[in-house]
Amino acid sequence: MLKLSQLKNISHLPDLVLCPLDSWDLIRVTGEDRVSFLQGQLTCDLASLKPGEQTLAAQCNPQGKAWCIVRVIVLEDRILMTQPSSVTEKQLPELKKYGTFSKVEIGKETEYQLFGLAGCKSAKYIADKVDTAATHEQSRLLENGIVIKQPYPSLRYLIVLKNQQATELIEDLKDRATVFDDSLWNAMNIAAGIAFIEKETSALFIPQMLNLQALDGISFSKGCYIGQETIARAKYRGANKRALFILTGRASSAPKAGDNVQVLLNNNWKRVGTVVSGCQYGDGHIEVLAVLPKDSGSDDIYQIKEIEGSTLYYAPLPYSLIEE
Repeated sequence: MLKLSQLKNISHLPDLVLCPLDSWDLIRVTGEDRVSFLQGQLTCDLASLKPGEQTLAAQCNPQGKAWCIVRVIVLEDRILMTQPSSVTEKQLPELKKYGTFSKVEIGKETEYQLFGLAGCKSAKYIADKVDTAATHEQSRLLENGIVIKQPYPSLRYLIVLKNQQATELIEDLKDRATVFDDSLWNAMNIAAGIAFIEKETSALFIPQMLNLQALDGISFSKGCYIGQETIARAKYRGANKRALFILTGRASSAPKAGDNVQVLLNNNWKRVGTVVSGCQYGDGHIEVLAVLPKDSGSDDIYQIKEIEGSTLYYAPLPYSLIEE
């Protein structure tokens, strides 16, 4: 299994890539109250989603700080949430705490597996082996799971299938595809400007600091949910002064979640933000998602405090932060 350090840059991505996503969890919520329960827990409008649809969302504490960012997936008989495994030890007990008051069952999913597929031939493989129409839709509900097209960069899909079909497909792919660990998937999420929280940064940021409003992960018109007051105040009173940015440059190693970002001001380094996720390609360049002041300048020079000699610069997001 290859690592991101063995890929020079994203332009050198093989035609067909399998990412097993071993450091990600699938959380399952079942029971007759699953929609109403999660409607009161997550920032998205879950009640508006039909089976086969999905969205990003945050689960927050009462102060509006995000325990985690999840991709919510609605199936016929359950709701699934994908997230990095490291944050589950903090997030899952918080979710279960409120679940005692509803007719729901919450836990790690055991009947389904998830994996990523990427590369210019990934769509053809899905059309040939999974479902012909799955590559033409944002998400496609299947008899045994779901296929979700992922945003920039490259062509890539998140696939969730029942165990038997997933195992058969993965075994077939091992003979046809180049297999990378999920450091590649992390790098693709960084390039897409999508932050998934690790345990080191859990409950540090409100969702708008992670640009979730720009990714359709926050509903400002649905009813109450945990943390809503803070999140609404940030929108309507302009209380939030921070946002998620992409930084790129050179460093001796990949920045880690929770590392400190400094900016060069008047020949001195000043701490201005926090790394949410970081990666390093085989050519030595790094890419980082960091929470910084909204007014951070595109010409500023940054460094990671914990990595001596690192130098980073602003890189544009693939979406707009301008709110209508």
